[in-house]
Amino acid sequence: MTLGVLAHGMPGTTLRWWYPEVWAVVLAFCTIYFYLVGPFRERHGLAPRMELPETLYFLAAMLVMFVSEGTPIHHVSEKFLFSMHMTQHVLLTMVMAPLLIRGTPGWLVSYGLRFPWLRKTLTFLTRPVIALVAFNAVNAAWHLPYFYQAVLLHHWFHIVQHVVLVITALMMWWPILSPSRELPRLPYGAQTVYIFLLLLLQLPVFAPIIFSESLFYEFYVEAPDLWGLEPLADQQLAGAVMQLGGMAIMVYFMGRAFFRWAKEETSPRLRSPERA
Repeated sequence: MTLGVLAHGMPGTTLRWWYPEVWAVVLAFCTIYFYLVGPFRERHGLAPRMELPETLYFLAAMLVMFVSEGTPIHHVSEKFLFSMHMTQHVLLTMVMAPLLIRGTPGWLVSYGLRFPWLRKTLTFLTRPVIALVAFNAVNAAWHLPYFYQAVLLHHWFHIVQHVVLVITALMMWWPILSPSRELPRLPYGAQTVYIFLLLLLQLPVFAPIIFSESLFYEFYVEAPDLWGLEPLADQQLAGAVMQLGGMAIMVYFMGRAFFRWAKEETSPRLRSPERA
């Protein structure tokens, strides 16, 4: 479906399907990033070199942002299909957010933590309980009919929604993927429990969307018919995208943490989560 949306909005259709302002934001983020890992790093002697894997992770995150927010996917999610909107959410929270963390050098986090206010803020926000509750509470709240339809009616509010979702997703992913020794990852055993609880708390959000026989959002009932997809089928597809897309990624990380935990129990010399 995602590829179909991109093809439908290729040049030859109206320009409103594309968002050049998002391209400018991506370019600005890339400029800031390469300044920090380049001249800024060298000037302050923060690291001997720029790491290629981290750079590739960051660029991949920017590509995901561009696909989600700067292409016809965004227009279709606002005007036509609930399922496409949920595709955006999966891309932003389950793909872009972890890529951003993997693309952030540990030395850059350490430099930022020199500022007491930032250290206190990040220490609080990345506590596993706080991160778990914040991500699930925000995710659930945005799907309440009043807030969700407000997002569809006001483009600027849609942007706010996605920014808040990404921030809470970064909080949620931090205990799993942290590059920082000062704010380290959870041990592998704790990661397994943490991800299991995350999956459990998401059930009340997507299960009603999949199995409900009534429509949650009037907006999509009145939306123009794009591909002959009935509103109820679109809603059920949206729930499936939330479940299968997010769950597949989280189950992978839970399995990875579990098997590393098992190896750690039998081989104490296994690398710690901070270095993995």
